[in-house]
Amino acid sequence: MASTLPASDSPVPVYQLHSFPRHEPDKPFYMTKLERLVQEFKGIDDPHAHTFYLIMWISQGSGTHTIDFRTYTIEPNQLYFLTPGQIHSWQLSADTQGYNLFFDANFFKGRFGSRLHQYPFFHSHQHQPLLSGIPQQALFSDLLSYAYQEYEARQPNRSDVFLSFVHIVLETASRLYHEQRIGPDTHLYDRLRQYEDLLEQQFLTVREVRFYASQMNLTPNYLNYLCRLIVGKTASQLWQERLLIESQRLLTHTAQSVKEIAFLMGFSDPSYFVRFFKKQTSKTPADFRQALLPSN
Repeated sequence: MASTLPASDSPVPVYQLHSFPRHEPDKPFYMTKLERLVQEFKGIDDPHAHTFYLIMWISQGSGTHTIDFRTYTIEPNQLYFLTPGQIHSWQLSADTQGYNLFFDANFFKGRFGSRLHQYPFFHSHQHQPLLSGIPQQALFSDLLSYAYQEYEARQPNRSDVFLSFVHIVLETASRLYHEQRIGPDTHLYDRLRQYEDLLEQQFLTVREVRFYASQMNLTPNYLNYLCRLIVGKTASQLWQERLLIESQRLLTHTAQSVKEIAFLMGFSDPSYFVRFFKKQTSKTPADFRQALLPSN
């Protein structure tokens, strides 16, 4: 789910692992208590993106967490999952506590291959990047507490043991996510994920559903049926939503003109882009950008 935001034009910070206090230069992972991170890293609550994956556990507190323009209410015993390139920000109550666990893709892929792309909470714009109402609250709290102890202790074979904790947390979360949101029919869900992966790679250049369906060896009608069945939207709507998120990112986090963004999004005429954007959001791109400015 990597954003196409050009770094040179974007005021939104894109953090790497070495951006964080006490990070070890040779380690592809990092973990800290959330309350400590907020105290030590000025501006971490402002909009930013990462080059790595993030697991965020909320053990207590309240507030909001905004991920790619969708805002979620923070509650105790929640797990959030961030994919590289997503833009997020938060507003946390003073008593918020938890853990932030970061890791590079290759750290996980070295042992578990492509499994990262199979988790429902990563690399998806259609499935919420969080778990709440968790029945096994003590399980996740204990797992992340033990992972943090392992991270801090710096014992022999630390990287292997820490990766095992990451894997157990993700697999346990994936099982619960499927129970809560997906149900037993994972085959159709996997096909939707295949379509989302193709969208992520090609949404700027491939603009017709029939070409995606062909790559999946499906008819356009069946791809539409599948999307409606799982998320209640057509395949075309999913493509439009992906294009809209990228447009909103550029309007929010760059100084590029509406005309420039229209061309980047593949519109030969900026007026078509304005109509598309207004149909999706009920605002013109200029109005959307103006609404982001602080009021006097």
